[in-house]
Order: sequence, then structure tokens, then C-alpha cells
Amino acid sequence: MARKRYGWEKRAKELARKEKKDEKMKRRQGKTTTPPAEEMPQAGEEGT
Repeated sequence: MARKRYGWEKRAKELARKEKKDEKMKRRQGKTTTPPAEEMPQAGEEGT
């Protein structure tokens, strides 16, 4: 009789990996749409 070799732990790891990848892609897309000129003044205000 065949047995399950992997339990819910492997499934949980796969889901976590997928979520992390999706987050990364969203962040990259957000960076490309936001011009760097807008980010510069905000960084300057925080520094002073």
C-alpha cells in the first residue's frame, strides 16, 4: 500500500515560497512605475 511521502509541511513551504515570489514581483513593478524624483525629497526630509 502506498503512503504519502510528504505532509502538510511541504505544502506550507510551497505556499510560503509562492507568496514571497509574488510579493517580490509586486515590489519590482511598484519601483518601475514610481519615478525616482518623487522618492528623493522624501528621503531628504527624513534625514533633516
